[in-house]
Amino acid sequence: MNKLYSHVSVQEVKINKEFSPSSSGKIIKYNKKGIKIDIHLINRMRMISKLDPIMTYREYFLFFCNQLNINKDDIIRWDLLLDKSSNNKYATEFINMVKQSLSHLTTYHFYTYPKRLELYDNLVDILDSSGKEIAKPTYIHESLTGRTSIKKGFNFLTCSKRERAGMKSKNKDYNLIEIDFKSCEPSLYLRSMGIDFGHDDVYKFLSEELKLAVKDRQTLKRGILSVLYGASNSTSQKLLGGKSADLNKIKTFFQLEEFESSLKKEFKENGCIYNMYGRPVYSDKSLINKWIQSSAVDFCNLAFLEFVNNNNVNACYTVHDSITVECHKDDCLAMKGTKTMIESSSGIELPVDVIIS
Repeated sequence: MNKLYSHVSVQEVKINKEFSPSSSGKIIKYNKKGIKIDIHLINRMRMISKLDPIMTYREYFLFFCNQLNINKDDIIRWDLLLDKSSNNKYATEFINMVKQSLSHLTTYHFYTYPKRLELYDNLVDILDSSGKEIAKPTYIHESLTGRTSIKKGFNFLTCSKRERAGMKSKNKDYNLIEIDFKSCEPSLYLRSMGIDFGHDDVYKFLSEELKLAVKDRQTLKRGILSVLYGASNSTSQKLLGGKSADLNKIKTFFQLEEFESSLKKEFKENGCIYNMYGRPVYSDKSLINKWIQSSAVDFCNLAFLEFVNNNNVNACYTVHDSITVECHKDDCLAMKGTKTMIESSSGIELPVDVIIS
C-alpha cells in the first residue's frame, strides 16, 4: 500500500506552565534536529484523532481546586501544595500521554491535515430553491477516521439530494456543479495497491476480471462493500448471492487477509494504524474499513482542493465523496467534460460524475 508520510522527529518539547509542577514551564530536549513543540500543540494533534487531551494541573485536580478557589490564571506551586503521591500520579499520566503523542506524530499533522483544511477556508454562500441564502456550514474534521461533520450552519450532509438539486448560486451568471467520485473507496483501495482497473466502473472491471457469477452490479456492489467494511463471510456471501467461490475470489484479489494481518501487526506495535497519509486511527475494530474510510476522506479533500485551485470555480460545500462548486456559465461545458480527478501526492486519479444544476 502507498505510504505518503513519514514520522516527525522532535527536537524539543516545551512544558507550558499550566502543566508544570512549579508553574514555571520547562524545555525538554529530545534530539539535535527536528521540530519544536509544546503541550498545547500536542493537544491539538490529539484532538484530530479524538484522543483525550493532556490535562493541566488545575483540570486534573479540579475538585481540589474548586474547594480552595484556585482559578485558572493563579500561579501555583503544585509540587508544594500537593502531596508526593498526587504529583507522581499526574506526572506518570502526563509523561505517558506525551510519549504516545510524540511517537505518533507524522507529516500528516504538519502538512496534509492543514492543507486539507484549506478547502473549507473560502466556501461561498449559495441560495436554496426559493432564493433564500443558506447558512454557510462550518465543518469539523476531528473524528476517529477523519470523516467530516458539520457543527453549525446548514447541514448538507443530512439534507436530501432533491433539496440540494434545487440550490443555486447567488450570482446569476454562475451555475452549481456537483462532482462526485465514482465508487471512491473500493477504487482508491485498488489504486493504492497499484491495480489499474482501467474502467470508469470498478464493479464492471471486477466482474469481468474475476469472472464473477453475481447477477447484477448492485448485488456485486453490496457484496464487495460488505467485505471491505468487515462483514462476516456468511453475510458477504449472502449479499453476493450465496456463492462462496465468488467471495473467495474477491478476498484473494483484494489481498484482504494479508493487509488485515499487516494492520493488526501495526496496531499491536503502535497502538494505532496509519492511513495512507499518516493520520493515526486509534481503533482495532474493522481495520481495513477504518484504513479505507480514513484514507478516502483525506484523498477526496486533497483532490477537491487541487481541483478548485486549478480551475476557475469556487467551493460551496462537500458531502463525503462529492464537492459542489459554482462555475461561470461560460465554463460549464468544459467542466461537464471532466472525467477524472487527481490527488497529486499519491498520483491516484479516479473517475467522477459531473452534474450541472
